[in-house]
Amino acid sequence: MSPPAATRFLARRIAALTFGRLPRRVVDHAKACLLDWIGSAVCGSTSPTAAIALSCVRRMAGKGPATLVGASPGASPFGAAFYNGAVAAVDEIDDVHEDASLHPGIVVIPAALALAEDRGASGQDLLTAVVAGYDVVVRIARAAGASHYAYWHTTGTCGTFGAAAAAGSILGLDASAMTLALGLAGTQAAGLWESLNDAATMAKHLHSAKAASSGVLAALLAREGFQGSPTILEGKKGFLAASSQATPEDLKRLTAGFGQPFLITRNFFKRYACCRANFEGVEVIERLREADGAALGAIRRITVTMKPNRLWLISVRSPTTTSDAKFSLPFCMALMALTGRVSPRDFARKNLRDPAIRRFMRKIALVADPACPVKSRIEIHFRGGRAPLTSEPVCRSPELTDVGRKFVETLTPLLPRPRIQRLLSAVDRMDQVESLTELSRLLATLPTRRLPR
Repeated sequence: MSPPAATRFLARRIAALTFGRLPRRVVDHAKACLLDWIGSAVCGSTSPTAAIALSCVRRMAGKGPATLVGASPGASPFGAAFYNGAVAAVDEIDDVHEDASLHPGIVVIPAALALAEDRGASGQDLLTAVVAGYDVVVRIARAAGASHYAYWHTTGTCGTFGAAAAAGSILGLDASAMTLALGLAGTQAAGLWESLNDAATMAKHLHSAKAASSGVLAALLAREGFQGSPTILEGKKGFLAASSQATPEDLKRLTAGFGQPFLITRNFFKRYACCRANFEGVEVIERLREADGAALGAIRRITVTMKPNRLWLISVRSPTTTSDAKFSLPFCMALMALTGRVSPRDFARKNLRDPAIRRFMRKIALVADPACPVKSRIEIHFRGGRAPLTSEPVCRSPELTDVGRKFVETLTPLLPRPRIQRLLSAVDRMDQVESLTELSRLLATLPTRRLPR
């Protein structure tokens, strides 16, 4: 179905990857991804998801050397990857990848970090594993394509492969063992979109938790010689055949141009604490607010047109929970209009019940159009004879230098400023340290405050 020996091809490339082969630009992106993930995980560590996951990890995984963000003591690598994969997904501020519609950081980094701590790996080892995991997960998600995404949450499914690649890199698996790890990852890959509804919001957090921990398990088993399919991607009953309708062109991209560039460099860092599909609509309101704030009060109607396979993610009309609100384009646009922010702390229940936000939401119409040629087409009609505004916005990822600013703004409500600065410094020096001890200590410290939920 896919290019010959695709599983073995990716395994060989990941097994051969070393820090010395990474250009400076790639290292900088890996650091930015690590920093962005830490911000997401610290925020999520104050959530109900974190409390439940922590209770289960304490029962099942015991104590160990791997850090649990915002909790102490640590756990086994499997338990830490599970917990950290769950908490980093909670507040929807984790990174995404524009080529593949998935969240690589919340599956790759927990797996890499947990085993790096267990093995006493260096900062360079950790960054190399992160680059490897991102490349694998994005390649497989691109190949699986839209037909897979229609039912399967790629962060949970394809993410398992990325976590296994990162974990295998830390363990120093050779090509043969890495092939086994990918095979074992693929047979564990799961995560259905039916979990994205108001009765199952925590199940979406389970997707990244399981992907990260299953990747760790796959790599550890493979190191001991546990057999996994060497054709898990391309086989007639393999992952792609079972879960997608990938085209020949999609499948070529699975192995083409490895490292040219490394796909982590095409990562997208969120500016708003909500589903990525909301961003174009939120950004239009933000620009209008900055250019002419008075115009917001004159808005009579807003029509947002999107393709159906994108709109369904964010079409919640009357959110009742924080999770619902993050997948509600009307709520997120209204939040920006009336508060000027869409940050984690703005999804408090008081805003969910705010009558002014609800009134603004009722002005927004969502239209599904399969023929829509852009991500979003937004038409704003005003009272008082003002000419309508039509926009086809393109929301671009912040620059790497902005990731640090986002980190500070996100964590200021939770942590003392000196601790935030120490985290920034620890990540900035990641390629220079022989031990992750400092980072581990900083991550394990409980937040001093909590987000309103």
